[in-house]
Amino acid sequence: MKVILLTHEREVSRLTNTGLVALERFPDWCARVIWSRVEPDDEIVDLLSSKRAAVLFPKPVLSKETGDSMVQAPMEELNLYLNEIPEIIIILDAIWQEARKMIRQSPYLATANKYALTQGGDSQFNLRRNQIPGGLCTLECIIQLCHSAKMSEEALELEAAYIALNQR
Repeated sequence: MKVILLTHEREVSRLTNTGLVALERFPDWCARVIWSRVEPDDEIVDLLSSKRAAVLFPKPVLSKETGDSMVQAPMEELNLYLNEIPEIIIILDAIWQEARKMIRQSPYLATANKYALTQGGDSQFNLRRNQIPGGLCTLECIIQLCHSAKMSEEALELEAAYIALNQR
């Protein structure tokens, strides 16, 4: 598994950026690219258009009564979700409001294959406010991906670092 953090420019200087933990500990399989609305990264665009990578993003949830999507995403996007973890996963490294904006303002992200984590639960990250229900921080996502990819040692190391960071 390779993880690419597509990082919003505001996230780079935030002391609460959890993606940095994975970048520092596992630079052999975790990398960072700064997102730009006007100048998309050519490698990211190529990876997504060739279907060798997918964007980690929650799957829309449908209301049984109305059939309406409870997450802001059109129904046709459900077809973009993969059932298997891709070899290369791109994580939008940003607060949720910025991550949604990144998807909306970047057609190559909106139309890319997606992968959604299957484990539920709310974030335990307490260093930021305004968390959305079920929305995990970047490091929580990477830890779950490591477990899914049978990278247990890496997951345990990241979990320990996450606990220490979250207790600051």
